[in-house]
Amino acid sequence: MPIVVKDLNYIYSPGTPFEKTALKDITFTVNDGDYFGIIGHTGSGKSTLISHFNGLIKVMSGSLTVNGFDLTKKYDYKKLRSEVGMVFQYPEYQLFDETVERDVSFGPKNLGLSDAEVKDRAADAIRLVGLDYDKIKDRSPFELSGGQMRRVALAGVLAMHPKILVLDEPTAGLDPRGKKEILDLTLKIKEECPTIIMISHNMDEIAQYCNRVAVLGKGKLEGVFTPQELFGQEDIIQKLGLRLPTPAYVAHRLRERGYNINASDEDGLVEAILKLRGGGNA
Repeated sequence: MPIVVKDLNYIYSPGTPFEKTALKDITFTVNDGDYFGIIGHTGSGKSTLISHFNGLIKVMSGSLTVNGFDLTKKYDYKKLRSEVGMVFQYPEYQLFDETVERDVSFGPKNLGLSDAEVKDRAADAIRLVGLDYDKIKDRSPFELSGGQMRRVALAGVLAMHPKILVLDEPTAGLDPRGKKEILDLTLKIKEECPTIIMISHNMDEIAQYCNRVAVLGKGKLEGVFTPQELFGQEDIIQKLGLRLPTPAYVAHRLRERGYNINASDEDGLVEAILKLRGGGNA
């Protein structure tokens, strides 16, 4: 199992007037091959949690195992961070080098690989994110469109050949078309990097792409659900001020009117409505 979290706690500025509990007794597992969503309101502890996964934040109490690394003990930081790729919100702000190729090559180069291997990894990663390597490799990343910059930043992480990819609000600031392109791209990436973890405020994205979802509220874990299970937990949704995905919301309103419909995505909603119509109930 790539990630096992048990009784994880984290407190900012302990013992000071600014002390704040960010995580309290968090326990869950991310399985091999999961597209694992993490949701919760602002300040619920999502970013603090994922920052543990590649050692950016040290375990304060509890236990955490990531891809075989016991993060409560001494471990190889460089090796962990090559296996756990972290893409932060607005990753284009992480770009810094003069050309796209040099920027994407930065991580593999720091692994001590040969120049030939670094070049191959950079070229493969740039192509994997849907960009033309020959056309873009010598361009400044800062001359690209916002969507292209995000792809270059993602390529820089993928060039490390991570086994786990962690995405913090990967569609933030993008238009609807750009959001869909990035998320569809993650499905392609999943063929090379089978385990993906995504923070998102967008419940439609969670419903469409994730197979399991952890729900955080004020630093506590409310539970881990499939999307279908979660969107049936209307008390949790309301408690945390989250918004049902559009198909689940429509299904909810139809249930209020006496129709027995449960759906979390468009295909499921259409199928449920067609079944009702076929049965003469709509």
